[in-house]
Amino acid sequence: MPFSREYIVKRLILLVFVVLGVLFITFIITRLIPARPELLWAGPHATIEQIEKARKQLHLDKPVYVQFFLYLQDFIMGNWGISWRTKSPVFTDVLSTLTATLELVIVAFFIAFIVGVLTGVIAALKKYSWIDDFIRIVTVIGASIPVFWLALIVQLVFGNWLGILPSAKRVDEWIVIVTGFKPITGFYLIDSIIQGNLAVFVDALKRIILPALVLSTYPFCLSARMTRAVMIEVFSEQHVKSLIAWGLPERTILFKYSLKNTIVPVIASLGLSFGYTIVGAFMVELVFVWPGIGFYAAMSLLSFDYPAVIGCVITVAIFYCIINTVVDLIHSIIDPRVRL
Repeated sequence: MPFSREYIVKRLILLVFVVLGVLFITFIITRLIPARPELLWAGPHATIEQIEKARKQLHLDKPVYVQFFLYLQDFIMGNWGISWRTKSPVFTDVLSTLTATLELVIVAFFIAFIVGVLTGVIAALKKYSWIDDFIRIVTVIGASIPVFWLALIVQLVFGNWLGILPSAKRVDEWIVIVTGFKPITGFYLIDSIIQGNLAVFVDALKRIILPALVLSTYPFCLSARMTRAVMIEVFSEQHVKSLIAWGLPERTILFKYSLKNTIVPVIASLGLSFGYTIVGAFMVELVFVWPGIGFYAAMSLLSFDYPAVIGCVITVAIFYCIINTVVDLIHSIIDPRVRL
């Protein structure tokens, strides 16, 4: 086995410390923000007595360190608190919005990986040609563009001006009502296939294209440049030169010998870019009104909903650690030289 049980245990212990550290930092930052969240809890027409009662219910009348230990105690017991904005458990809200974000991120990463690797291979095969120069310029520009600005431009051009694709929401509510669509897994593309609901599948697919393309821009540029660099390095190795000298077809050398050595660092780089992509998803969801955890976090932040903000940040931290661990395990499985 390329990885040991001790490695998994160490990463799980590290995950606990990371979550606790993120929890502490986020909790302190939210308490430093000048706001009066008890007004949100008590309601817009609350009396002074109701506001004071809300402060006591939310433990805002206690010192910050006492608030932290009370929250930590509840968190360890599995209670992430109640959202001051929705009045629902934060854990329930996060789970209900997380699937929308995961569906968007998975589609974006799939696009980035497939198109990025193919683009990088083309750039490596056409090394130092005008095609290679064009691809390098595009990937540098694409990696430098702020994702929220790109989301606004894409929405304006393709959604509003040209009207090619829908530019907001996850699915049309009218189609959901007419067809009787009921989410099962929370992934609308999968659920619509399971139920044989073609209308919802087509509508959900059309609505996910624009935000997924925007979100895939950075990982696409990263994977394309990484693929090009590694592929050129692989082509310069002696065993590949020997295969070329023996007269093996270029396609066989590319797909059977070279591409396998190239995929490993590309997967690793995409895994490391997961955190950036999740942060980008927050901006993309806000622009495209995508009901994911990013949109939920943005609305919670604007409302000074501390428990919801902390829950969203912790969820992203957990997923970031899990993705990095999975990438390391995949790396060790694909590359026999790596031992964990």
